Amino acid sequence: MIKNLFNIFNKKELLTDCVFIHIPKTGGSTFIGALKDATKLSSSEMKVATHKINNVGNVQVKHVDFSTKERFFKGTEIFKNHYNPDKNKKHFMLVRNPIDRVISEFNFQYYILNGKEGNPNAAIISRMKPRPTSIDEYIEFKETQNYQIKFLLGKPLGYKGKIILNDLDLINNKIEELPIYCGVTDEYSSFLKTFEIESGIKLSKKIVVRKKTPFMFQSIVSEKTKKRIRELNSLDYKLYELAKSKSLSNNLKEDYKYQENDVFIV
Repeated sequence: MIKNLFNIFNKKELLTDCVFIHIPKTGGSTFIGALKDATKLSSSEMKVATHKINNVGNVQVKHVDFSTKERFFKGTEIFKNHYNPDKNKKHFMLVRNPIDRVISEFNFQYYILNGKEGNPNAAIISRMKPRPTSIDEYIEFKETQNYQIKFLLGKPLGYKGKIILNDLDLINNKIEELPIYCGVTDEYSSFLKTFEIESGIKLSKKIVVRKKTPFMFQSIVSEKTKKRIRELNSLDYKLYELAKSKSLSNNLKEDYKYQENDVFIV
């Protein structure tokens, strides 16, 4: 009885609103899937794909706007000066090491979406002239570089313009101001634990890994190529390091179990 009362008084009140910023190829679909599994949804809501659902319970999801050719970020207002949300609203975001993210993106575009054969559904590769035939060619296109920052700033898909340090500073300032609770894909359990603590939402301990590249489509990438990816995505790498430095729960017990299958689960 005493233990139950202790838990009641120490449990955070469930927030009226949360926002998850879904940067493509950072593990966001796995997180949204975990949210769906932990939330009582209607049958029609359960059928909506993780990369398209706009709300899961009290969590608003901001991701790619697939209704536009430019594939803009639906939440660009978050990084504008005029954005002034309710003080009880909490924001969460996953950032990925650009080396891993670019490799994952290439595999997805080239193999899974069949960009190697010119399928227009491979929206990034289909914009490239000439069409790349390897990851080494792919990463040299400006369209692929510093994508995470470009996305958050609301740049169109395939944006070739230069990203500067001031752009990163703008994002960093918003992360501090709101604040945005950040996690990184290679410390996934820490992000899940942070989300549980700050949102009051209890997630399942069994997490289904979604949109993982099947083994047969995974590219063998040399250390030389990985080094080149980091050079070409230096500001995205700084964003990754920034997000990693702000992780809140590295010292907490993390007992999630990840269910991985060698199939592409949406």
